Amino acid sequence: MLHTFTPMHFGPRGARLSRLALLALTLHLPYCTLRTSAQRPPAQPNAAEILHKMQKLNVLGSVLYIVAHPDDENTRLITWLANGKKVRTGNLSLTRGDGGQNLIGSELGDALGIIRTQELMEARRIDGGEQFFTRAVDFGFSKNAAESFEKWGKQEVLSDVVRVIRTFRPDVIITRFAPDRSAGHGHHEASAILAEEAFDLAGDPKAFPEQLEQGLEAWQPRRLFFNGSTWWKKDLAEFAKTDADWFTVDVGGYDPLLGVSYTELAGRSRSMHKSQGFGAAETRGESLEYLKFVKGDRPKTKDIFEGIDMTWGRIKGSETLSGLIEQMSQEFSFTDPARSLALITRIDKAAWNLWAGKEHFTVDQKSYQPHKERDILALMRQVAGLTSEATSSVPSVVTDDRVEVGLALVNRSNAELRLTSLVEGGKGGISASMMKDSLLTNHRVNQIKRGLRTGPVYDEPFWLWGRASGYQEGNLYHPADIKTSIYPRQHAELATSYGARLDDARFWEDIEVTYKWVDRVAGERIRPVYVTPVASVIPKVNNLIARGGTQNITVEVEALTDSLFGQLNITLPEGWGTTKDIKRVDIVKRNERQTFTFQLMPGTNATSGAARFEFVGAKGKADRTLHEIDYPHIMPQVYYTPAEVKLVPLDVKTTAKRVGYIKGAGDEVPQALEQLGVQVDMLDPAMITAESLKPYDAIVTGIRAYNTVKSLKQAQPILMKYAEDGGTLVVQYNTSPRFGLSGVEDFVIDPATLGPYPMKITRDRVTVEEAPATFLDPKHPLLNTPNTITATDFDGWVQERGLYFLGELDSHYTPLIAWNDPGEQPLNGGLVSCDYGKGRYVYTGISFFRELPAGVPGAYRLFANLISKRVDR
Repeated sequence: MLHTFTPMHFGPRGARLSRLALLALTLHLPYCTLRTSAQRPPAQPNAAEILHKMQKLNVLGSVLYIVAHPDDENTRLITWLANGKKVRTGNLSLTRGDGGQNLIGSELGDALGIIRTQELMEARRIDGGEQFFTRAVDFGFSKNAAESFEKWGKQEVLSDVVRVIRTFRPDVIITRFAPDRSAGHGHHEASAILAEEAFDLAGDPKAFPEQLEQGLEAWQPRRLFFNGSTWWKKDLAEFAKTDADWFTVDVGGYDPLLGVSYTELAGRSRSMHKSQGFGAAETRGESLEYLKFVKGDRPKTKDIFEGIDMTWGRIKGSETLSGLIEQMSQEFSFTDPARSLALITRIDKAAWNLWAGKEHFTVDQKSYQPHKERDILALMRQVAGLTSEATSSVPSVVTDDRVEVGLALVNRSNAELRLTSLVEGGKGGISASMMKDSLLTNHRVNQIKRGLRTGPVYDEPFWLWGRASGYQEGNLYHPADIKTSIYPRQHAELATSYGARLDDARFWEDIEVTYKWVDRVAGERIRPVYVTPVASVIPKVNNLIARGGTQNITVEVEALTDSLFGQLNITLPEGWGTTKDIKRVDIVKRNERQTFTFQLMPGTNATSGAARFEFVGAKGKADRTLHEIDYPHIMPQVYYTPAEVKLVPLDVKTTAKRVGYIKGAGDEVPQALEQLGVQVDMLDPAMITAESLKPYDAIVTGIRAYNTVKSLKQAQPILMKYAEDGGTLVVQYNTSPRFGLSGVEDFVIDPATLGPYPMKITRDRVTVEEAPATFLDPKHPLLNTPNTITATDFDGWVQERGLYFLGELDSHYTPLIAWNDPGEQPLNGGLVSCDYGKGRYVYTGISFFRELPAGVPGAYRLFANLISKRVDR
């Protein structure tokens, strides 16, 4: 497995300006933002992997792959480029995937974007690439690029793509999709259109001149290719043999230093996209990829890099440096890697001297400095087996506080490495302390205790900073610093650095503070130490469906520090009242909670709006709810949502008293149903019997349940019998099997038998959330009992109408509603019902999993009808 290492910085002969600072100046970024690789601390490579990195140091050249979403990227090609060709390889995803679906949990929206960002970073950690983004928000499925540009603002996202090109400076750009409707998703099509336009504009100093004022320079890539696929075009292999525009590369080679083929690594990389269910095989043998030449200078041979100097020869005066790197590779000792330290210090000095006169270099010649110097110092650390970690005894610390951190350094070589200085800081400020040279004794843990001070800012994904106060405008993020918006993440609030030297070579390393513990099953685990507010204010519901009379809201305050004292305040929308008693917060120990109940009285003029909660005390204020995301394949993450409850005065009725819910891939529909006054019981389909289902007025299956819950195969006959005997069975959407019944997205049963009569799940969807609804059977009970559904019930919906509609319906089914996106034919498979025996079967592709948590009134009224007892016409 390959690992991308934390940036390191250094300077020979006591240089006052650290190399990382110089790298940052070259990139025109603050050094704390240089985070294109995984958040997980780097692992020590073995000797063969170290030699692989040495060989890569002598290769120049770069490729930028451009896609629309996380999981769009071709990890086979990225792995081959980064490890086989050994070129610097980047992947640009226009979005963070926050508009997608989630196969491993209930997180959607911002939370899903955090997960998918981390999955991309873990994928790049494996395949050796670097990760970039634009500010575009994934607003869900788009039918065409024009719609995407209208929602994003084409010029804004185009400027971001140009910014990435000018920052990364690729020789070659490769797109995953074609710039036409063959790309399928409108975001896919848009990514290719933007890539082709940015290819031309990045080298034009008149295009987005503000970027040049910010320190970037114009950069013209040499050529652009489109990465075709036999998945889309079955005859591509034959077609590519005769069309001169198509180039073929075999990415399936075996690398003896890595001990795997590139496609094996690619399978591991792609399998990091677990939230999307993209586990992939680790294949071996020939694997062909097809690249169509689109623009730039056409290669004269079938080599996509023909005419591009991939050696140090492209930088004048680099002969000494190149020769030393070659010598280092030739003389490398697998049994004693530290023997290379003497040569690495000479390489370090040669690199320093080479770029000392860089004012005479071209943009191309200057572009390699920050990355090659980072790699040189990473090698110094790796051949010495130098490990470093900064740990705390607590997993979090509040703002404007102090925490003790232990810095542990282990020199696992006989080299005389010496510790020279420590630096503490994060975004709250930086302070350095020089110290007398301290020898890092071989094979001993050199432990140093430091007290670090936190600043006034707490940790959260930087693209979500200030979200509650208008941070996201439309479908574009607006981070505080646009120059850093292209990166996956920024430096943590709590960090430290150390300086060390080997002879006359000095270096620094940034270390983010972590918390470690041992799990009895998983073994050692690690997570970042996050800086948090003083408290987390936790309303127990997201929405309150007020159906008349006094309403109660329960709110908890969790202390994130010891001795939290103050009060919890509430602000209400117009027409609402509450009692005047003061809610005093008195919590002695951190992580303890105190519970409060607010009585709310809606007046006759009560309006929909948010009830907002805020803790105020001597140690500070808090008006956010802290959420933690913790899955084994990514580092634990925290994010915040406003501490508020959406109040929805609503005339809604249901005759259902008790509902059974079978969880699917994960959603928050059960909590929403409880807002209707319904008792919701979570059911294990492996345990249900015909007798156990009798108390329920309705059974509801969660989203993608038939894709993910294997025990539904045995439960399906029981569920069908339940409906036949008089119950109501509501099945929410399941994805269509793209790869056949034995493929990746398998069904636990034949999808044609999902209902009592034949049907087909299609990939049809309606993405425009404002699409007008046409009632196909206006007198049907599901549209009238107990709530009369009207066109106004479809106002205020979010992201989409629905997805994975039914098609090829048996005549027993009755489609109830039709929608269509602009310019398309109406689709009638979003809400389908049939009477079955004494009961009812309902399939719905409507996005209730989005609408109900968002507090959409009409979604509650319609779902209340779906779970109500059957009423015949």
